[in-house]
Amino acid sequence: MGFHRGGRRWVPGPVFDFAFSLAGGPPRPRLCFLATAGGDQATAISGFYGAFAGTEVHASHLALFDMPNVGDVRAHLLAQEVIWVDRGSLVNLVAVWQAHGLDTILRECWEAGVVLAGESAGSLCWHQGGTTDSFGPKVTPAAGLGFLPYANAVHYGQRRDSFRTLIGDGTLPEVGYATDAGAGLHYGGAELVEAVCDRANAAAYRVERTGEGSVKETVIEPRRLR
Repeated sequence: MGFHRGGRRWVPGPVFDFAFSLAGGPPRPRLCFLATAGGDQATAISGFYGAFAGTEVHASHLALFDMPNVGDVRAHLLAQEVIWVDRGSLVNLVAVWQAHGLDTILRECWEAGVVLAGESAGSLCWHQGGTTDSFGPKVTPAAGLGFLPYANAVHYGQRRDSFRTLIGDGTLPEVGYATDAGAGLHYGGAELVEAVCDRANAAAYRVERTGEGSVKETVIEPRRLR
């Protein structure tokens, strides 16, 4: 859930209008793109700007490679209405953010009412921990920023077994939320409000530890955004 990248240019999915509505529906929403998880690749940054060219969205980005592209990172992020985090390596993203103090700045943004969102690593990063392929094809647990006290799994069709095992054995928090491709989670503060989706056959799931090594999985039917 995020950008559709299959054609010649990126196309923003309906989740962006949803995020802008959560920010109060400003006529020219300020949206900042963070592509840290992918190493601030020029193609990703270009794709982001192309997606919103000719719209009322006031688009900007924060790059950290090789150095920050804005003079005052904190002021820039606090001035946004929505911050969108792109996909890539969760482990690298968290390490770089912590080195630059973005873990503290982004928590301040969240507490100030800025809408924090993203896809894949951009979902995992807000949670206590989750499943990632940052170290290679084998899925392993890794820590997020911990704004949300839950475990998280994306690409759940491929990571269901590992996610259930890691919650059941206590490696990850006792409650976790997972999503299929095309589904997303909407939190109000640290509480889940609803699941949303942008396509058919995309669901979300609550997975909770019920005993040593055992878990209960509950399907959360999402609301279709468009």
